[in-house]
Amino acid sequence: MRIYTQDIESIITEYNSEYGNFLDEFGDSKVEEIILSKSFPSSLPKAFLIDQLISQKKTHQKIPSWISAKKLVYPPPIHVEQSSSEWTGKYKAKLVETDIIIDGTGGMGVDSYFFAKEGIELWYVESNPDLCSITQNNFNVFGINARVVSGSLESFLVSNEFTELCNSPHTLGLFLDPSRRVHGNKVVSIQDSEPKLFELWEQISTSVDQLIVKVSPMVHIDELLNKGYPPESIHAVSVNNELKELLYRYRYTSDRLSKQDKSKICYHAVNIKKNETVEQGQDSFTVLVDADGIAPVTIPYIDTDQLTKLSSTDFVDDNGFANRVKSYLYDPIVGVKKLGCMDHLGAGFDLLKLNKHTHLYHSKDWIKHFPGRIFEVLDGFSPSHKSLKKWFNNYGSKFINIWSLNYPFSSEAIKKKYSIQDGGELTLIFTRLYPDLHWVFVARRVNSLS
Repeated sequence: MRIYTQDIESIITEYNSEYGNFLDEFGDSKVEEIILSKSFPSSLPKAFLIDQLISQKKTHQKIPSWISAKKLVYPPPIHVEQSSSEWTGKYKAKLVETDIIIDGTGGMGVDSYFFAKEGIELWYVESNPDLCSITQNNFNVFGINARVVSGSLESFLVSNEFTELCNSPHTLGLFLDPSRRVHGNKVVSIQDSEPKLFELWEQISTSVDQLIVKVSPMVHIDELLNKGYPPESIHAVSVNNELKELLYRYRYTSDRLSKQDKSKICYHAVNIKKNETVEQGQDSFTVLVDADGIAPVTIPYIDTDQLTKLSSTDFVDDNGFANRVKSYLYDPIVGVKKLGCMDHLGAGFDLLKLNKHTHLYHSKDWIKHFPGRIFEVLDGFSPSHKSLKKWFNNYGSKFINIWSLNYPFSSEAIKKKYSIQDGGELTLIFTRLYPDLHWVFVARRVNSLS
């Protein structure tokens, strides 16, 4: 499918030669102003130039290291939105263990760029010829020596080039990010995405040494497992605690068996902080689970009777908080929740669970390196209407953060009922204790997933 009515090669050539300063001149303007501007260049498709303006801004937000690059050509915004970010791209590049990597669903080329930056020989495969031309231009700008193949992955896998790669003495990896937009419609399931991974599985698994598959964070993690394709590891990757990607990594040998015990899968949850490097700015948790599915672990519940005795009804300091309540609540990073290993994390840090369906954990101790948010508990009480109204009146401010977790009323409903607005350093955590006691913690964040 062509992106523009004119030939993309001629567009890129004219754009680079005649409009090299276009983004410097118009980049800070609103698109509406550019469209109406009399000085707006007219020899190139207006849609192409508008795409440059919009996509540059989106790209700089997702890939800060590209900000200083000149003469890049940006694809339409939808391709930028579907691309990896700098943080997830760098993370994936660290997972590649082969001499050669084929990016079989190249797209905008962000993952390919970070693969190449690791010194891995790169093959970029993309079915959209215009995207191939745009990416080839950008590879040239970055000085990346890659083989750009215009065509479908299915065609490439039966080509002489692929056969030669398979027969070479070098280890071969394949990365796939199946498209979740099929015939203009969004899909989530791996089975509905393109290319059809399950139809290609036999050929891929007998041809490459490593396979990495990126799927939608909305996919149930068992979809691939239920098809009988257990990976070596599953990675749930979040940025600033927002889940971005699920990655399945496979290793193969000549007999098509994983180099790792096939009865075990490594679940790895990682959160990357934007303001730090990928290597240094990670919160992570890893657990080895059975290929048949994650087995439950036993984790003790909080002593509800002891906790309620230490509420503000009995022990109050000068600030109106319970001076013997001091303890900590632990909220796992989102990847741990996606992989369903919250209790494994809690057990690993000797934490107590609040309730069977409350995945928030408690300890008297501050565990500084816990992978997630940490709250210091200042107070706690049973959230009757009378006690809440009294507490809000005594607090004397309408600015306080509300978090409802396994509780009958949402955060928005609670804020509306008591005329509360988000803000300040305190958080009221409305939740449920074991076995079925409603409770509200008055807490303060002591770490940051900024």
